[in-house]
Amino acid sequence: MHSFKQHGMKYRSENDKAYGVAGMALGLAVFDVSALSQGIDLDATGFECLQFVPDFFIAGNPLMSAKDSWKHTYSHFQVMMGLSIANAMCRKMLLDHGSIDRKLRTLLLEAACNEGMVSCQLEKEEVEPLFDKYFSHLMGVFSNRDIAQAVARFAHIIQQERTLSRQDMEDYFSSVL
Repeated sequence: MHSFKQHGMKYRSENDKAYGVAGMALGLAVFDVSALSQGIDLDATGFECLQFVPDFFIAGNPLMSAKDSWKHTYSHFQVMMGLSIANAMCRKMLLDHGSIDRKLRTLLLEAACNEGMVSCQLEKEEVEPLFDKYFSHLMGVFSNRDIAQAVARFAHIIQQERTLSRQDMEDYFSSVL
């Protein structure tokens, strides 16, 4: 997931980082994949702030068929793409009170296409419709005033607590979504 790590993961401040991590935590809940995470550690770097279960990044299993292995990799690509979008949207829309401009969208799409090619041998034409679906869905989520306020509170909690378990995240977002 190298391309996603390069794009959008340079934080301007701890507050910026907390909002990015809060966006990714919300993304886990929105996409119903919170079981892939063990929790949050704000003192880690980039995507490592969101701690995944140990086998999340394992690319393949010799006992798995090539088709099943590819499906596993594709599924994780989808998760990381959604989390990258959620990270960027949360920071831009909720922290900066801005809108997603063409430049940011293009950077996110480029990262998704690069990662899709590297991890799953996907062409841009295969990545773009999925990206657009996630982008549109998350735009609606982050545009919701109630969710925006809850995510802002969660970013503050992250800064205070520094680490949170998966259960803490699930409990918090189950009351919001």
